[in-house]
Amino acid sequence: MRLTVHHLTQLPDRHSAHAGLILQGQLLPADQPFLLATFNDRAVALAWRRHEQITFFAVRDITRRRGVGSELLRQLQQEAKADGLTRLEFHLTDAPADDANGLAAFFIAHGFEQKDGVLSCSL
Repeated sequence: MRLTVHHLTQLPDRHSAHAGLILQGQLLPADQPFLLATFNDRAVALAWRRHEQITFFAVRDITRRRGVGSELLRQLQQEAKADGLTRLEFHLTDAPADDANGLAAFFIAHGFEQKDGVLSCSL
């Protein structure tokens, strides 16, 4: 099977166990859509944004460095452009402390610039 990114407002029951591993205690947004990436019908990544701010972005540790995050970010950027936005931001304070450095490196590698704990890019 291949990587699939789903645009959802509710998490299907069959993905709840793997999504819990990705969320690590974080709650899914109740009032906005989110992206769920699956591979072989297993949840491997989740992301969502509120306007221009990416408020959650996580790829399951066992599937990192395989293009999942790149595809998730590409789709977030595509959606933001379709919504008329001209930039995206990610605040490192929104990241779990253990993941902040890795997420900063990931976003910078994908064209984001860092200033005062905020990563941003033009669309």
